Amino acid sequence: MDVSLTQRMRSTLAAVYYNHGKPILFRINDDETFVGLKQQLNQLNRTVNNRNDNRTVSSLKYRKSSIGSDGRITFTDMMLENNDEIQTMFSIFEQYSTRGPIELDATLTRSVEAILA
Repeated sequence: MDVSLTQRMRSTLAAVYYNHGKPILFRINDDETFVGLKQQLNQLNRTVNNRNDNRTVSSLKYRKSSIGSDGRITFTDMMLENNDEIQTMFSIFEQYSTRGPIELDATLTRSVEAILA
């Protein structure tokens, strides 16, 4: 099998929280770009919430988990704004996560044009 095809087929389970709502599970290709991930999240929002929803992802954060000395899990938000930060997210997740999905916070907003339409 072609190596590039094998790489494209690899994916990671993720949970997205739209505007701090309930998590929605989906898979992210491990070689996904920032623009591609935003497009995937916009489509997922329309599929799960409402196909006529014209809001789009305006902000995206990775909820980076860590375990404190007392054993409690805490989350630190890491803004995702470009391809390098997406790859950093995958790297951090691979190194430090033992279970569960990648967790993302996505803020949905409407454009001025969509509001006036």
